[in-house]
Amino acid sequence: MSTDASCGSDNCSTSGVAGTFSNTNQKDHMPNGVSNHIGRDQSTNSMKVDVSSNEKASGSRSSISVDESDADNAIGVDSSDVKGRKQLSEWACQRCTLLNSNSHHRCDVCGSPRHVRLPTLSNLESDCSKTLPEASSDICFYCNKAKGCESCCGAGNIKENDRNSKPQTAASADISNDFGKRDSPKDSSMLTKEDSFPPPGNEVEWTCSVCTFQCNPHWETECQVCRKSKINPKKSKTEQNRVSPPSPIDINKDSVTYVHRPNKDSLIQHPPQNATTQWDCRKCTFKNTAENGWKCAMCDELHPQPDVQIWQCVTCTLHNTLGDLVCKACKTAKNHILPERAPKETVNAAAAAGTSKKHSVSDNVEVFTDGELPSSFEFHRQESSLIEEIRIIEEREANDLCQQIIHHCKANKEPFVDDQFPPAQKSLFRNPDTGFIEKSIQWLRPHEIVTNLFEERRLPWVVYRTPMPEDIKQGILGNCWFLSALAVLAERRELVEHIVLTNKICPEGVYQVRLCKDGLWRTVLIDDLLPCHPNRTLVFSKAMRKQLWVPLIEKAMAKLAGCYKASEAGKCIEGLSVLTGAPCESISLQKNGSREEDIFPDLIWAKLLSSRDQKFLMGASCGGGNMVTDDEEFHKVGLRTKHAYSILDVQDLEGNKLIQLRNPWGCFSWKGNWSDESPSWETVSADGRQKLMAMGEEQGIFWMDFSDLMRYFDCVDVCKVRPDWQETRIKGAFPRNGADQPKVISLTVFTTTQIELGLFQEGSRGDYSRYPLDLCIVVLHESLDPDRVSVGKIVTHSQRQLRGFVGCDHMFSPGQYILVPMAFSHWNDSRESAPPSYVVSIHSSKKVMVEDNLYKGPYILADTLIQLAVVKGTKEELRRGVNAYTLMNGWAGSIIVVENLLPNSWAHVQCNCVNSVNIVSTRGTLEAADVIPPHHRQVIMVLSHLERSQAYHLSRQLIHRLTSYPCGLGEWAPPPFGSAFHYPEISRDAAPVHTPRFYV
Repeated sequence: MSTDASCGSDNCSTSGVAGTFSNTNQKDHMPNGVSNHIGRDQSTNSMKVDVSSNEKASGSRSSISVDESDADNAIGVDSSDVKGRKQLSEWACQRCTLLNSNSHHRCDVCGSPRHVRLPTLSNLESDCSKTLPEASSDICFYCNKAKGCESCCGAGNIKENDRNSKPQTAASADISNDFGKRDSPKDSSMLTKEDSFPPPGNEVEWTCSVCTFQCNPHWETECQVCRKSKINPKKSKTEQNRVSPPSPIDINKDSVTYVHRPNKDSLIQHPPQNATTQWDCRKCTFKNTAENGWKCAMCDELHPQPDVQIWQCVTCTLHNTLGDLVCKACKTAKNHILPERAPKETVNAAAAAGTSKKHSVSDNVEVFTDGELPSSFEFHRQESSLIEEIRIIEEREANDLCQQIIHHCKANKEPFVDDQFPPAQKSLFRNPDTGFIEKSIQWLRPHEIVTNLFEERRLPWVVYRTPMPEDIKQGILGNCWFLSALAVLAERRELVEHIVLTNKICPEGVYQVRLCKDGLWRTVLIDDLLPCHPNRTLVFSKAMRKQLWVPLIEKAMAKLAGCYKASEAGKCIEGLSVLTGAPCESISLQKNGSREEDIFPDLIWAKLLSSRDQKFLMGASCGGGNMVTDDEEFHKVGLRTKHAYSILDVQDLEGNKLIQLRNPWGCFSWKGNWSDESPSWETVSADGRQKLMAMGEEQGIFWMDFSDLMRYFDCVDVCKVRPDWQETRIKGAFPRNGADQPKVISLTVFTTTQIELGLFQEGSRGDYSRYPLDLCIVVLHESLDPDRVSVGKIVTHSQRQLRGFVGCDHMFSPGQYILVPMAFSHWNDSRESAPPSYVVSIHSSKKVMVEDNLYKGPYILADTLIQLAVVKGTKEELRRGVNAYTLMNGWAGSIIVVENLLPNSWAHVQCNCVNSVNIVSTRGTLEAADVIPPHHRQVIMVLSHLERSQAYHLSRQLIHRLTSYPCGLGEWAPPPFGSAFHYPEISRDAAPVHTPRFYV
């Protein structure tokens, strides 16, 4: 069978990604055009306010210029002019030129009042000989107090020529009518020599003209904040032409943005105009420039046309076109109200137009119309997070809970006893008739337990003291699959310390262990009561040197499984996954009869070397799987069948390919070539022997030739621990049948990223009511034509297997993808009462965006199965224009798809699989007949392996014929159903998978 292949287009369109972009270039505040002119002409004076629109990418800003012939009119605006302005819906601030709402009395940016008395200074460059007339007969121009004040006018401090001269800068006049008093330093040209500095006893603080700090003492010559000089620097031309004192807000033509925002309840939002130089992609939020045109440079998403009105979904925030009555991403209705979530049934445009069925040729099929939408459901979006960050956060939360329990135990002066996993027989086994363990079992705490070795009795109990693989000693429990994985972890101390969170002996007996069961991290709370023999020695596994980390981890695993007995029997790959939560891969060493893949030893050796270089964890299964083994033959060479070993090292020693393994039992070492006493070591140099420390190793650790590994072992399990990778985990549930709404996952990749995907079935161990399902996860591109097909071309997929979890890895290009978890063996199984739950794990080398719980239409499963069968299946030409695609070997059953490419003929197909064994069908029967319309494809059957403990057999027979017009099956169906197009009839439960789909 062919391996994973990538097939797809990089230019696929995307839908269903929630995104927001701001509408920043609006001109609703100027309804009469780009420029409005408000004029007032009188006999003695004239005033013209020119309000012109200054469009920028960030918004609209209005500038105001005042042309005057009379100074009084510039300072005091008469009542007629005020009435004229009030008639406008907005008014312009005379200080920063921002357009404010008519209901506001102060500027939203600078706080300036709507009506302010501002003196106007003429341009000094135009005519320096002109002087500014007195601003008012009652107000002092310099100190803004009543004329005749003691500080300026009354004391005669200002000379007459200075009074009539023009101030040097805009900051010279302290204008503070409505802003509050500002103690700006007076310019030296306005003061006499006597008043250049305040007299003693009248000290004042001065305000810095640079940073506006107002509390500088009068004796300081530099600002205490910015250290700028008290003497104002030479003013720029812009500052000289100001009509107001310097603002504490740095305002320029690009810093003040006015954005018209519609009412938040309005469904009509205005898109950006063509004048914008930048725009944010609504899918990946990448900021594009005008050079990119109307297509996102990151994900190829098209920018909405400016003249198209859009509305924003209240659930997922996606912007939809005005013609869409439901959101393209989450199918929420256009008028949906979040708090009520009232509309359970909404109708889209196609349904409103009268479209009721997609395939009118099949009157016997209960098909879903486009207008039948699922009821409201939650929509989730999340970014991937660093694995190390997740671990630290969860450890901190777990420690808080642990401290609360310890405090409670101290207050009651009682040690902790876990009532969820009590010291009783039900924690040991569920069926007392199994003869699993002797009856006289006592539960003891560490200080009550006795060790077998005399030299250890003087040591104090600790959680761990430098964990090593040889510390692990297996007890009477058959969980070598778990202990071998634990022995691999013990090669790296930090991994063990990340599992047992309580790193010191707790007098109250409260311990926490962090394990990843069924794809989800769980912090398991346990006590330190351990099963012991009557002689007070441990019944199950233990660690040498009086360490508790092995029995504590074993007890936590038993609690997750339900009892100690339930943690028996498994593979090393499961143990590695539980202990690390990292993606795992199984490398097959033996050719499976149901698979077509050939075994390439050189490729396997390269994978082992690569895994060692990346410090991945590895374990090997001896004599397992489908291998035909002779226990006596294995015992002669020191191996044990159905047993798991740890791979500690991989070396190429002078042309010899060697593997170092460890038996978790600590005994029964390899006796063949390259064992401790083997003459093979004489063929290499002394340096080579010294490098590998070939002699003197403890029992259970040995070297083996790679060819013997291929002979006696069935697979190598690799655990890819990468702490610097990103991680996301998503929970979901498989549909019980086609009537349940299938929900998928959207994956957004921003840059080229390596991604490892895993699909876990929850409750696969310990829950005897759960049966392993035929798990499979498929990754596809977004559909280029969502109205006709739910998904695009296939990218990658896992194997379909009856096991606890499956996975795949792929190097993803930037874009958006659809993840479809699938399982079918439970569809017609009465044992499954509730929808089986699953967990999808996503490990990525870079940050990705994930959106789960998405609804992509009722036919997502049919379109996915068709893509999978066409790309990966075996093609069989039934007749010209009619083809069958079959996935059989290594797929835990089979997928059968038939396509009719003929333009004017109907294909009649009869499929017979009645001779199959240990197989169930999604049609509810192993025999079916269907009429496939022109240019259509149909999933005829999905066959699934039912019972994993027994082998299955597949048998398939196809009979076909053509008709030039649509007609029933005739004699291919029982007499009452001769006019039917499908037999058995495709019910609502099977329609999402078996409805004929138009060929795209």
